[in-house]
Amino acid sequence: MTKPRVDILLATYNGAAYLNEQMLSLVKQDYPHLHIFIRDDGSTDNTPALLQEWSRMYPSLITLVQDQQKNLGPTGNFNALMLVSEADYVCFSDQDDQWLPDKVSKLVSALQQLEDGQKNIPAMVFHDLSYCDSDLNIIHPSLNQHDKLNPELIQANCLLMQNVPYGCAMMINRALLHIATPIPKGALLHDHWLALSAALLGKISYLNEALILHRVHDANASRAGSEHKKEANDDLESKLSNRNFHNYLLKQVRQAEALLNKYKAHLQESQISMLNDFIQLKNTSGIARKRILIRHRFFKNTFANTLKLILRA
Repeated sequence: MTKPRVDILLATYNGAAYLNEQMLSLVKQDYPHLHIFIRDDGSTDNTPALLQEWSRMYPSLITLVQDQQKNLGPTGNFNALMLVSEADYVCFSDQDDQWLPDKVSKLVSALQQLEDGQKNIPAMVFHDLSYCDSDLNIIHPSLNQHDKLNPELIQANCLLMQNVPYGCAMMINRALLHIATPIPKGALLHDHWLALSAALLGKISYLNEALILHRVHDANASRAGSEHKKEANDDLESKLSNRNFHNYLLKQVRQAEALLNKYKAHLQESQISMLNDFIQLKNTSGIARKRILIRHRFFKNTFANTLKLILRA
């Protein structure tokens, strides 16, 4: 097989503390046909200066994407980067991790195998990560196991309720990028949107290897501040009132509405029916809502969390 071109899309925002380590791991990838596009989202620390220095050191490898927009947030930042990419395959990079040197090459092989020559079918591969502290000491060798994420639960009905692939651990093909962008405002996060898009319209495959040292610290911009974790850490009154649960469910419903609006012409009738029923979760409660959850198996990744979901619905 020929070696496709790969773009690494790096979204930055006030990431100076760990940026140099991540940049070094990107430029040291053993895959030869790649380019790094970087867009800063209006940093107020030393991040822009560091990026300028890296682009001077590697002018043929690194392109800084500059525009007049600022503070788009992680999803908006990655969306802007995807719109400038013209590569066959695309990876997404956080600013504070460290990639193993063969990450890109292993994902290219896995994605080519998944495509099986059918480049017109939207496709995604994703892998595991090593869960690390701020100094990259490994806390757990598998982030999926640590977070109780099941990489086999990547069907659309499961992903509607809980995302599994991390953006920094995925590679997508051109067909998926083309149909999924621009990402609408209803999307929760870019990785959730892309995973759902692949599940509905194409293929997803899991590579059971940890190819990133994933640094988790107080300033993480992705799932560290997710609604799931906010809900888990909220006060007792909020938990008893189910306030955060229902607020987040409405956001999930808005994402399902965005999926239906964007992809209706490409979906099967059974998929349209499933999305319509998920959207009805906002207008139902009690037994009626529980029936929808059970009928379509809109479940979480563990039995305990699924049981809690159904009881709270």
